[in-house]
Amino acid sequence: MKKKVLWLIQSNQTTPVIIDFLQTMKVRTAQVLELIFIVPETASDLIEKAKSLNPVPFKIQTRTATDSYQAYLAKRKALGDAGFTDGLLFSDTLLLDDLGAGNVRQTILMIDLPENTHGLVLQVPMPLGSSEAEERIFHSAILWARENQIPVLGYELLPLDTRWTLTPSMVDGIVTRTFESYEYLKTRLSHKNIWLIPEYEASIFSSIATTFNLNGAKASYHYKNEYQIPAQRAVLYLPHNVAMIYEYQELIQILTPLGNKLHLMFSIGEDQRRGSYSQQETIETIYAGQLKSFASFSFHNINNPWEMMMADAIVAGSSCFNTELIKDIPAIIYDPGLPEITRGNKQKINSKQTLLSAVEAIIDFHQHRTDFANILMMMITHRK
Repeated sequence: MKKKVLWLIQSNQTTPVIIDFLQTMKVRTAQVLELIFIVPETASDLIEKAKSLNPVPFKIQTRTATDSYQAYLAKRKALGDAGFTDGLLFSDTLLLDDLGAGNVRQTILMIDLPENTHGLVLQVPMPLGSSEAEERIFHSAILWARENQIPVLGYELLPLDTRWTLTPSMVDGIVTRTFESYEYLKTRLSHKNIWLIPEYEASIFSSIATTFNLNGAKASYHYKNEYQIPAQRAVLYLPHNVAMIYEYQELIQILTPLGNKLHLMFSIGEDQRRGSYSQQETIETIYAGQLKSFASFSFHNINNPWEMMMADAIVAGSSCFNTELIKDIPAIIYDPGLPEITRGNKQKINSKQTLLSAVEAIIDFHQHRTDFANILMMMITHRK
């Protein structure tokens, strides 16, 4: 029987792009596991918006204490003298909410547990942006998973590199979308499984993601499969132009010592011809000697700029449309004739050694990234 993973989604955690991405993830992992999306029955709007996912609604029961003070005393007794490292007792933190009338509430999720379920995935809420209802469902879902002895994987939508680490600590593993959150949580929650997803997936989990980001993720899956690019191999996008044949030949030559660790993506255009040679033929002919040093390479229509999302970095011989378009991917520009400067995601370099060092850093950083499908595979394989 195929292993199953439940994915809980709520109205405040999805966009049309995220829903389309989840559908892609469901199809992509279908041979190994069955993704089942569950939705609170009260979220009728989301059930309609996410109908492509065939969401399974679940009921919610809420019990409210009639005597907040008595409930507070019971919790304080149960917590005893346990406290934080700086001396604040856990029970003292209850004073903020529990003594407000009606705030002592138990939320119970009536989720049917499918046979052979190996995990629960849900978004980690944070105080700055999450609703009270969303947080209650999150906490109740954690309790439900503990009772049913299945691991919980939480993922970042709102920033997790904040002082509030109590909520992230409740899940068994955390999927981060930013390096800042990844580094911070690795330090603060060192006992947890923490992953950083590639930029083409990370960009999806945002309220401003567009079909550009979704197309980038789909293209990344397609080309990584077509060219059999292993997970540990970094990818560079070279916005080649036939007006700079010599400059790119020099750039590629500089990178040859790192070639066995790299896949090169060349942009090509129909109008980029030299005589009877297409741009692809020009690259394959003139750079033939250098390209033998690289693990793999591919060619990409310049009119499909979203394919750049697959790359760990753009490496160019000059500032151009590509280096300006995407702000989430590092843009390294090698030009010996210009002064070095770093601004935002763009780094201008004028020395060979600095270029090598910058690309080595990109390769090292790539090793920290794991795509979402592989994280799900690890969860159902190890189930811990």
